[in-house]
Amino acid sequence: MRSFSFSSIPNLEDLSFSSFSTSPNGESRSYGTGYSRGLVWMEKVHMYLIDPEASILLKEIAELMILAGHAPNMCRAYGETRHNMLMRCLSLLDVQIEQKSYDNPAAATANGACSMQLYEKNQKMWIQALKVFVSTILPEERNSCAQIFGCDRKVEEDCFARATTRCTGELLTFGSMMANVKVNDQQHHKVPLLLQMHEELLKLQPTINNLMSGEAKGVISEQASMLLDKLGKEASSLLLEFLNVCSNLKPWQNTVLDGDILPLTQHVVGFVEQLNEYSDMIDLILLLTVEKEDKEITKSPWERYVLMLLARLQVKVEEKAESYKDERLRYIFLMNNAMHVLKGSGSSDLSMSMWDDQNRQQFVIRVEQYATAYLRASWTGALFQLSDQAVPRELPYEIRSTNSVKKSMKKFNSALGEISRVQTTWKVPNPQLRQHLRLVILQHVFPAYRAHLRRPRPGFHMEKHVKYTLDDIENHVLDLFEG
Repeated sequence: MRSFSFSSIPNLEDLSFSSFSTSPNGESRSYGTGYSRGLVWMEKVHMYLIDPEASILLKEIAELMILAGHAPNMCRAYGETRHNMLMRCLSLLDVQIEQKSYDNPAAATANGACSMQLYEKNQKMWIQALKVFVSTILPEERNSCAQIFGCDRKVEEDCFARATTRCTGELLTFGSMMANVKVNDQQHHKVPLLLQMHEELLKLQPTINNLMSGEAKGVISEQASMLLDKLGKEASSLLLEFLNVCSNLKPWQNTVLDGDILPLTQHVVGFVEQLNEYSDMIDLILLLTVEKEDKEITKSPWERYVLMLLARLQVKVEEKAESYKDERLRYIFLMNNAMHVLKGSGSSDLSMSMWDDQNRQQFVIRVEQYATAYLRASWTGALFQLSDQAVPRELPYEIRSTNSVKKSMKKFNSALGEISRVQTTWKVPNPQLRQHLRLVILQHVFPAYRAHLRRPRPGFHMEKHVKYTLDDIENHVLDLFEG
């Protein structure tokens, strides 16, 4: 093997990914799920591999030892030596398993759980280590064994198995521990991380099977399959648990005064968008035993899950809406949440099959219904004062043209002032929806107000009682819903 002076490395235990995040020219090069792969870092990995030039000399020694009948002892010595070196290499990749970890995966964390930040860091390290170990280290070790022990196929397989089986098993065991670890934050945040681990292992499993052989192949293949099954079951369990969380949340004590989007709505939509990248994998691991109508049978498990999740979200949104005493603000709140889901459904991150025309149309109709209900509750009273119906018909014409018109104008001015004062503080975060609402309001108010001002009233000077011009009304409406 190469001769290295480890004393030249100040802190061998600090050789983690954070030390090799950039290349010599200062440019970060992406690799895996977030860590960078630099030339310096690859040099550290290759420190633990066998130099091809040394393989030539080792081959001559191995052939002599095999001829002399020392193959069993040689295999044991080689396997133990290389195992120790590869375990050091795993330590370089920050994969370190202590004996206490087998009994308590979260032994080093407080209260038996770790932070989400730490969990994500370890998860990324594991994926990175798995990629490097399977794609680089194992093939290199396999080539070295072929070069050194190629004269005897059985010896070659034995040496490779002894050198790599336990290391590979340790790496898979670390992944299994990751599936068990609890996090301090909500557990469902682990789902995308578990799916990433599942996806990477599933892609690398054929390579592992091709490199291994004999009894070692059976052991590692079984362990990899068990880990895939464990990751899938844990992700599936957390997905179903999240459904229950959405259903069992208690009513909120505090009411947001501006009608903005419910945090739960933002969280659910973001959760769906994040997981949709793994929809094919979720279809494999997600088993829903729920009764569905015939039209839903054709949908995939992931699509059915999302529809169930949104249905439960809608129940919680409507439950929250009941806490709004102002009917107008209640409809603004409902409209904001429905629009946020509709906007998420139109994201390029979501598959079109999940949001077919029927599903999208349901949310479009829901937004329109809430908007119509808001307009009716908020503006009907003000617009009524601009109509002839606001003036009692049983009164003489002269009186109807004076006192009653004055009162109706005063009531309209008061209603518009109240709407402007109150609803300016309300919030419609979606800019398209906000502009659409303003436009619809103006389309209703402008014609009625203009007709009211131009309606002939002999002997009555309307301009004396006009508080708002058309431009004033437009400015007031354009200030609404900014929050």
